[in-house]
Amino acid sequence: MTLKFQIGVDAGGTHSTAIAYDLEGKELGRAEGGPGQINADYEGGINNIASTVNELLNKIDGDCVRVLAGIAGLSVVGNAPEVAATISSKINNLPTRAITDSLLALYNGLEGDDGALVIAGTGSVYNGLQNGHLIAVGGYGNILGDEGSGYAIARSAMQSALLSWDKREENGLIKMFTELMGVETMGDCTAKFYRMANPEVAGMAVHVAKLADAGDKDALAIIKEQAHLLARDIIIGLDRYEDPKPMKIALTGSVLANNEMMRGLIEDEVKSQYPDAVFSVSNGENARGVMFDKSKDYRYFTNHEDR
Repeated sequence: MTLKFQIGVDAGGTHSTAIAYDLEGKELGRAEGGPGQINADYEGGINNIASTVNELLNKIDGDCVRVLAGIAGLSVVGNAPEVAATISSKINNLPTRAITDSLLALYNGLEGDDGALVIAGTGSVYNGLQNGHLIAVGGYGNILGDEGSGYAIARSAMQSALLSWDKREENGLIKMFTELMGVETMGDCTAKFYRMANPEVAGMAVHVAKLADAGDKDALAIIKEQAHLLARDIIIGLDRYEDPKPMKIALTGSVLANNEMMRGLIEDEVKSQYPDAVFSVSNGENARGVMFDKSKDYRYFTNHEDR
């Protein structure tokens, strides 16, 4: 009997991961490729996704029944059927579906159930699913939102340190930042901060968390503030469900996966309003979401020329 399998693709801003699973969910193989964020580079992203899938197809002897591609930047570009058609034309016209990378993560985190996936890494967003209807809260980027994210934690900590520096008050975050940035005073930190890429800023959040774990009051205040803001977003999302509300909440991203204190604060605040909420930490292998996609919108696309 010919082996039948399906492929999930997690196409992000730094790389693309394609994983093949048999119809029972056993992993058969994987391939890694270049970035698939199509709003930054449409042609390059599409080609990277297709190349990664083709590399994986060459490793497996069987019939691929469908390809689900979760793509960063798809919500900006839009026209998911056209994107899927273009990818399909480059992978032997296999049945293909294109969705956002956040929806792929939602399928994986909830394993096909209704509920919510809360992502907090460099940025943050709440995505809920109820009866096929999507609910999004936050995710507005580091300037307008991303509450509870690594970037927001580091930014708020920097603001706290600068305020204390101006007042000439004690603040454990001052020593943390000057040592991390290799400067003498907080006055030298701002220029370096503004030159840092978002992931670099977000990377400093782990140091704020360690300081909070050690009992530093200023770092602890930042973690509590950001946990409250992310819990607020979760409650807003839960409020928007229709009754009966799904209470399954999966957490993912470096901030939530690695910061037990922040998770505890968030869970306590949410449960104060929704005591039936059930939290879990997602494994983050988002390509696995293909196993839980209930959509039948997988079509053979044969009207596109290979590029």
